[in-house]
Amino acid sequence: MKKKLCIMFLAVLMSVTGCGILSPDTYYIDKGMEAIDQGDYETALQDFKAAAEEDQYLVESYRGQGMAYMALGDYENAVAAFDRAVDLTGEKQTDIRMDILMYKAAALYQLGDYESAVKVCDTMQTLGGSVDSYYLRGICYMELGEKEKAGVDFSTAVKQAPEDYDLLLNIYECYADKNLSAEGDSYLRQALAINSDDQEDAYQKARIYYFLEDYDSAKAQLNELVNEKNEKAMILMGRIYMKQDDTAHARQLYEQYIEKYGETVETYNGIVLCDIADGKYDEALAHIANGLALKEENGKQDLYFNEIVVYEKKLDFATAKEKAEAYVKAYPTDEAGLREYEFLKNR
Repeated sequence: MKKKLCIMFLAVLMSVTGCGILSPDTYYIDKGMEAIDQGDYETALQDFKAAAEEDQYLVESYRGQGMAYMALGDYENAVAAFDRAVDLTGEKQTDIRMDILMYKAAALYQLGDYESAVKVCDTMQTLGGSVDSYYLRGICYMELGEKEKAGVDFSTAVKQAPEDYDLLLNIYECYADKNLSAEGDSYLRQALAINSDDQEDAYQKARIYYFLEDYDSAKAQLNELVNEKNEKAMILMGRIYMKQDDTAHARQLYEQYIEKYGETVETYNGIVLCDIADGKYDEALAHIANGLALKEENGKQDLYFNEIVVYEKKLDFATAKEKAEAYVKAYPTDEAGLREYEFLKNR
């Protein structure tokens, strides 16, 4: 799915919601930010709209609305909200203007409007630029088939953050998505060369080995972390087991994760993939329902897509078609979903 190229980048954006721009008496703004942090985006949207109705802190109100719309997958309304927020900023408010423009560019990318996203990134460069703005413009250029321009932006971003694992891995994924893994390998090699001995480094090295399909080396990096019930390591190890067709150990890890950290959309999706691989389709549908019942929105797109797959596996093509139709309406730029829908329409 094309969306996944930007997902880590968007996750980072959503993790810095406050940005230090609010005063302590902004009740609805603070409530909205808290709801964003908890993954309750519908509530967040209503809180930010309530803040706008008070006709105060309008920049923050529209910015928050845009963030909530983005998390809900409503990118058109997100762009409109960010435009209103930007229009209300003063010329000297460079930091908040850059922040909002970054969200807007990411929303345009998700809409598939790469030309407009590039223009927004151009504006950010005139304001000083940032690692994220160069990276985002780079992935837009890749989608536009301008590989050389993309490479220049990626190189600029990496020069500014040479030890940023997420940046290096995201750039590699961008090349891999275009069947250019060989050209992206240098970014993985650079990430492997980062010198650190802490647990976070071991996890990041495991991620790199995972992308290089060196699963044994990845597991060697993760074993100690998994024994200590490290949250991120357990999820990654589950994926590795799935790559090795070891659904028993993958399922066991996801269940252990839920027991220790609670239910998440991501872990349910992992279990669903185990169910599908094991031919347990009714169990897969039950686990999909469990995941979709959770408040958090992140990751639900995968559950909806896998729901289509399950009904196809059950040979219930009528229901699969209904699910696919709803899916493409919710995620109109997802190429895998569009292919499934076309297949089911023409079957």
